[in-house]
Amino acid sequence: MEPLPSLINVVVSFWALFVLGFLVVVVLLVLTSLLQGVQEEISSVYKKKAFLFDTRSEYELFKLLTELVGDTYYIFPQVHYSHLLEPKKAEWKEERRHRSRIDRKSADFVLCDKVRVVPQLIIELDGAVHGFASKQKRDEFINEITKVVGLPILHLDPKNISKELVLREIENKLHAMA
Repeated sequence: MEPLPSLINVVVSFWALFVLGFLVVVVLLVLTSLLQGVQEEISSVYKKKAFLFDTRSEYELFKLLTELVGDTYYIFPQVHYSHLLEPKKAEWKEERRHRSRIDRKSADFVLCDKVRVVPQLIIELDGAVHGFASKQKRDEFINEITKVVGLPILHLDPKNISKELVLREIENKLHAMA
């Protein structure tokens, strides 16, 4: 009479393995489907930008800055202000509120020393969009906080750029903060 319980054990073990295998297959199919959906969504809404700079004048200024001060400073384009400034320690919600005011704003260029890579000067190229009230309000806010933290900011008009002017303005801003 012993063979019957062992046969039952074999059948139960077989069904347990079958159910476990079935569950593994179902989980793998669901995960594959979800990942494929995410990949399809990502591939349908994003594309590589053709150019790092937003405008031709930004690119031209980058080349000029590289020529004028590239041996002395690192020149970083499109730096988010949240990498340059941070709110003082406060209650979590208060700190988050202050951080959110700078999170999506970026500086056109930041000059950093080559020893410690510390920001020395922010350069903003004030194109036509800076004539809009919203941009002017943003510029006032950025000007005020950079002044408070002691990080100079230089605004340049893309229509009035020359080697001499840019070099003179950079030197003036850097020496004023020294």
